[in-house]
Amino acid sequence: MIAIQTEGLGKVYETGTLALRDMDLRIEAGKIFGLLGPNGAGKSTATRLLNGTLRPSAGASLVLGRPAGDTETRARTATMTETAQMYEGLSVEENLLFYARMYDMGGAEARKRAKELLERLALAGKAADRLGSLSTGQKKRVQLARCLMHRPELLFLDEPTSGLDPEIARETIAFIRELATERGTTVLMCTHNLPLAELVCDAYGFIDAGVLRRSGTRGELQRDAGMSDALLVRTTTGSLSLPLGAEPDINQRLLDLMGQGHRIVEARRVVPGLEELYFHYIKEADRDVA
Repeated sequence: MIAIQTEGLGKVYETGTLALRDMDLRIEAGKIFGLLGPNGAGKSTATRLLNGTLRPSAGASLVLGRPAGDTETRARTATMTETAQMYEGLSVEENLLFYARMYDMGGAEARKRAKELLERLALAGKAADRLGSLSTGQKKRVQLARCLMHRPELLFLDEPTSGLDPEIARETIAFIRELATERGTTVLMCTHNLPLAELVCDAYGFIDAGVLRRSGTRGELQRDAGMSDALLVRTTTGSLSLPLGAEPDINQRLLDLMGQGHRIVEARRVVPGLEELYFHYIKEADRDVA
């Protein structure tokens, strides 16, 4: 099933600024998709078009099989922006219960759900605390809990781990991964944190200057970039880097080297990283513009 599909999606603001151009995108249900690009690339515009807070200037999109932003779609999705605001004078639990009422959740159900999420996000002892008294990282986790109160099928996340210390960030990443793998939640995540995206995402889209340059799984992006895994071998006389095919027989390659008289000290497989792919596509975009 396809959770998000766009055809020729574009946005020109009233100022004449072209923010997004001809975006064709498909995101499978239950997958985590990372939308990656520099500041001003069009990530936020694309997200706002998909969650219905902006109207497109061109093209169309379907979200969970329905037009983006219609009433039913909004009820089945949630968005956490990097600068999301909540009521700092209310307690953590009061904030969550207020949000739950917007989705017609009953009081008992909402309190149970709030307790469950706060425990999962290491905030169980903060339910009665005023939101304004919490640290930036704690507020970030409350914002995530708020988005998950009504069990959305699709989650839009903007920099979900910014402001979190490494341990809590790791736990939050694990929770996001759990949402997809165990509960089938689709996640569209915008982030500058490439190590995070590499760890948690199933597929990626590289966007620059309002244009989606390429999207796909890690293997698809690697193939399209002409990159391949390599076998890095260190011998007593030097080092060798051997390209590997789709299904390489690494043992045979090592046996061949030893048969040629090489004495192997170390051998390891080297895989092109997401950062390498990212800069390949962004630089490719710069060359196209030039």
